[in-house]
Amino acid sequence: MLGSTQQGLACEYGTGACPSTTTCAWLPNSPGEGLCRPRCVNGACPSSSQICCTQPNGAPYCNSFCY
Repeated sequence: MLGSTQQGLACEYGTGACPSTTTCAWLPNSPGEGLCRPRCVNGACPSSSQICCTQPNGAPYCNSFCY
């Protein structure tokens, strides 16, 4: 069972597909798995409580912390 920090909409396994304005935040300890998070656009996030996270194999995403 996932902990509260990992709950949310999962990306499509393997492809990382997410709906509309979200991007896949790949989980470092789970190859091929990730969670859909808001996109980080020009270093900015829709919520001021979130930070922009970069990742080696995907688009920047917004979250309260970086995986």
